[in-house]
Amino acid sequence: MSAEELSRNALRVYVRLVESDRPLGVRELARDLDLPVSTVYYSLKRLEELDLVRRSGDGYVIKKLVNPEGFLIIRRRLIPRLLVYSAFFVGVTIGELALVVVAGLNPDRLVAVITSLIASLILLSEGLISRKKYL
Repeated sequence: MSAEELSRNALRVYVRLVESDRPLGVRELARDLDLPVSTVYYSLKRLEELDLVRRSGDGYVIKKLVNPEGFLIIRRRLIPRLLVYSAFFVGVTIGELALVVVAGLNPDRLVAVITSLIASLILLSEGLISRKKYL
């Protein structure tokens, strides 16, 4: 699914439905996302046209699971890929700090610790910002 196919609101509706463990109605989606009912209804119709959601007796449910660009779906949760990369750099930082404890501090290790720490913080903040866009 690309940004060109869906508006930001339709993508927010889709994400909310993906993360829900039950069918959701138009009014409930509107309340959860702080959007007008008409906007949610229009977004749901667009999602139905794209064959991504379907109406059930109790509301709308996901018909086809598609990863929005830049995200992974893990156990019905959208996780920005940037958060995964941030976790990698946290691991690198911990490894470098362990090496400093065992072998001592030198300029190369100091640069590696600072660089990996800064990278993890930047990726964490950008990942949280991208997550917030869709919720």
